[in-house]
Amino acid sequence: MRIVKLGSSLTVNLSKTRFETTVALGYQRRRLRATLRRGGFDVVHYHSIWTPLLPMQVMRCSDSASVVTFHETPPDTFGGALSAALMAAASRLLLARIDGAIAVSEAPRRHLRPKPGQNVWIAPPCTDLGRFRPAADAGERADATVTILCVGRLEPRKGVILLLESFRRLRADGLDVRLVIAGVGSEEARLRRFAERHGLAEVEFTGRFDDEAAPRLYARADIVCAPAPYGESFGIVLCEAMASGKPVVAAANHGYRTVLGADAPELLAPPGDVEGLYRRLRALVLDGDLRARYSAWGAAEALRYDSREVSAQIEDVYRQAIRSSRQPGGRALDPGFAAG
Repeated sequence: MRIVKLGSSLTVNLSKTRFETTVALGYQRRRLRATLRRGGFDVVHYHSIWTPLLPMQVMRCSDSASVVTFHETPPDTFGGALSAALMAAASRLLLARIDGAIAVSEAPRRHLRPKPGQNVWIAPPCTDLGRFRPAADAGERADATVTILCVGRLEPRKGVILLLESFRRLRADGLDVRLVIAGVGSEEARLRRFAERHGLAEVEFTGRFDDEAAPRLYARADIVCAPAPYGESFGIVLCEAMASGKPVVAAANHGYRTVLGADAPELLAPPGDVEGLYRRLRALVLDGDLRARYSAWGAAEALRYDSREVSAQIEDVYRQAIRSSRQPGGRALDPGFAAG
C-alpha cells in the first residue's frame, strides 16, 4: 500500500465539534494533478465530501470512477436544519456527477436527493473488530467494582457532562461504581472541575490514548456509555464495545439508533436526558445477569460491522461504479443494482 500526502489542513470548530478543512495549493496542487494523472486509478473513493476543499479539488482533477461515502448528519437545531437544507440541495448536483454513493447509515442518507434510478447504498464504516474480543475473565469480575467506560473526544457534542451527572446519581445511591473517561478535548477541564466539585474520586481521566490501547480499555470495563445527544451518523465506538463483549448504554441519536435501535432499544436513552442515562446504567450496574445477556448479544451482533464483512459490500459498489463510468454518456447507476 502506498500513501501519498497532499494538501494542508486547518482545524475548525463548528456545531460544538472539531474538524479539519484541507486544501492543496501551489506545488501541492500540481503534485495532486500529477498523482491522479499517473496513478491509473480505477476508482477514487471520497470521504467527508462536504468538508472543504481537497475532496472537490480531487474530483475536478480526476477522470476515474468516483464513489462518495456520506458521513455527515446535521444536528436537530435551527442551524442543523439550515445545514440539512443546503446539503440536500447540493447533493442533487453532486450525485448527478458521481458513479457510486454510500451512506454510513440512514441518518445521513435521509439528507440526500439522488436522481431517479440512482441508489444510495447503506454500508457502515469499516473497522477491524478482530482486535476487540470478549475478555476471558469477564465472568470472574461479578463482585468487583462495576466500571463504566466512556471513549471519545471530550467536546460538547459528545455529551460527557450528561454521563458525569448520571454517574453522580449512581454514587449518591451508594452503588460501587467507577467511571473511566478516555480521550482529550476542549471539555476536559470542565469535566475535571465537575468531578472535583462533587467529590467524585471514582472518576479516572486517562487522557490521550493510541489505537493499540483501545482493546485494553474495553477489557477493563463492565459497561460502556456513549451519551452523545446529536451529530452521530453511526457508532463505531458502540461496535468496538460490543465486539469486546461489553453492554452499551447510549443516547438515542440518529446514528446510535442504527446500531442498537432494532434489537436493543432498551439500551437507548432519550438524547440529552440525564435521568434516562442514569436509569439504564443503574439497571445494568445492579444486574450482572443482564450485563452478561447484552454482552453475548453484542459480541454476536458486532460481527455485522466488521471490515471483513463490510469490505465485500464496498467492492460491489466499486465494480458497479466502474461499469457505470464506462457507459456512454452516463454516470447514473444501473437501477437493477439493488441498494443494500
